[in-house]
Amino acid sequence: MTDTDLPAPARTAPVRDDHAWPFTLTTGGRSHVRLRLWPTRDHPGPLAIATDLKLGAGLINNAESLCRAALAEFGPHTVVVRHFPAWSMGAIHGEDVFDQLTLDNRDHARVRHCTQQVLDLLGPGVLGYPGDTPPAHTGTGAAVVPPQSTHIARALAALLRLDETRVIERRPNGYPTRTGPVAEKDLAPLSHLKLGTEALRRLSAFLAEADTDPHESAAGAKRENRLGTIIHTLQEQTWQLGLLADELAAEERNRPTRPGA
Repeated sequence: MTDTDLPAPARTAPVRDDHAWPFTLTTGGRSHVRLRLWPTRDHPGPLAIATDLKLGAGLINNAESLCRAALAEFGPHTVVVRHFPAWSMGAIHGEDVFDQLTLDNRDHARVRHCTQQVLDLLGPGVLGYPGDTPPAHTGTGAAVVPPQSTHIARALAALLRLDETRVIERRPNGYPTRTGPVAEKDLAPLSHLKLGTEALRRLSAFLAEADTDPHESAAGAKRENRLGTIIHTLQEQTWQLGLLADELAAEERNRPTRPGA
């Protein structure tokens, strides 16, 4: 493989698909990306594609941080590719963008566009949005774009799984005797707070769009004021949650390293 080639994947399906992979930023904070990993042929390291889903700091100004984190976790020969979905600000002309990232001898990220090569190697399935079809291209007719009700129902279904339980043991007669979680816990405390903050921020913005005074009545005006108060409170609490996450990040950053760790 040369500096201008991507390694051929050993399979089209990734061996790992983490929808919220955390990595540490140069500033000491933390961001999250969708991280997919493919084993490769004739290359000592895997192919890693990090998709920017706006779950923290973006991948334009944090390419070096992403590279360092991926190389540290998956090995020095890992081929790192960042991905901007078509709906994001990092995409060009409303099309998905893939860039290979490498670090030079000054630890600065070098960028090489490789969109067509990624599509040739992995096919159109690499454009998939986690748990859903990708948001439609800017030129797509409105009828093809899923309505808000579709997305909010899926979001609610995902949220229900965070504290739902399932039967994991029954008596011979079928009576349930033990339950366990539907979704196993895998988030570190800092990621837990960071992702929760982002979810609350977007939810409060969604609620703020509700029209509670459709008939322009006196009662409706009161509802609008009450909703405004609720939204303001949610935004304040979201801000406080973000500060809590920043405090935790600072504590982790300043904690002395144990000898031999």
